[in-house]
Amino acid sequence: LGDTIQTLTMTQDKSFTFAIDHGNAADQLNVKHCNEQLKAHWDEVCTPEIDMYRLRKWANGAGLGLLDPVPLTSETVMRAILKASAEMSNRLVPKKNRVLFISESLYIETKMSREIMGVDTLGAEAIRHGCVGRIDGMDVVPVIDSYLPAGVNFMIKYKDATVDPLKLKVLRVQKNPLGFDADVGECRFYHDAFVLDAKVNGIYVHAESGMCPVPAFSGAETVTITCQGAEVIRYTTDGTNPKTSPTAKVYTGPVALEMGQTLRAYGAAEGLLNSPIAEMTRKA
Repeated sequence: LGDTIQTLTMTQDKSFTFAIDHGNAADQLNVKHCNEQLKAHWDEVCTPEIDMYRLRKWANGAGLGLLDPVPLTSETVMRAILKASAEMSNRLVPKKNRVLFISESLYIETKMSREIMGVDTLGAEAIRHGCVGRIDGMDVVPVIDSYLPAGVNFMIKYKDATVDPLKLKVLRVQKNPLGFDADVGECRFYHDAFVLDAKVNGIYVHAESGMCPVPAFSGAETVTITCQGAEVIRYTTDGTNPKTSPTAKVYTGPVALEMGQTLRAYGAAEGLLNSPIAEMTRKA
């Protein structure tokens, strides 16, 4: 069994510290407690930051997706979700352990769709408990609109498509440290998120804006690549992931393909999510 090697370099080493002065705390009737403030900051600031970072990294590394400027509605959202799920299945992504991350705004349209409301039990559950639960075998996770990258409607993720390490999480309260008439709260966390090269098709991104479209190919032996709005297009001809492969090249003109070679490409632009990966294999 041959191995593939992918180097994953963690970059997100974050920390903060604060002090609650004893005199200031007494003036405020001791309503501030260092450990409570530390936990609140972790829950309300750090955790959302980690979530948003992961969602953006997943979206940038996605192998599949669609940029469609037409807003999704209760009449169209279910078809878009099912088509996305079908495309993943056609790329041999396992049906089990998929999760649908959907914006809160679009989640409303999903709950009101005919496919959900037309089934008495599903419609009743959607209204009573505020959840759809599962769609096409996928767990549904509503996400605050601002947590998703701007313009993204929903994202489907196969559980094992990413590695999301949190290697260090330290929450510490120093009681009366030397030189401080205060309690000092300290936090440090070291995390990152990576899409695995072998499983890029395990992430599908549906966006209304904010993402480069899927590149288009024309030609067979000599292939032209276009990607509207992209500032740069990168590609590989050895079947590797152009988003991370050391063999990826910047597109400057038509690419000559030999019999059996696989061309993979994506577009990128400042301020936009990377496009999904387009792929073709020369067969004749």
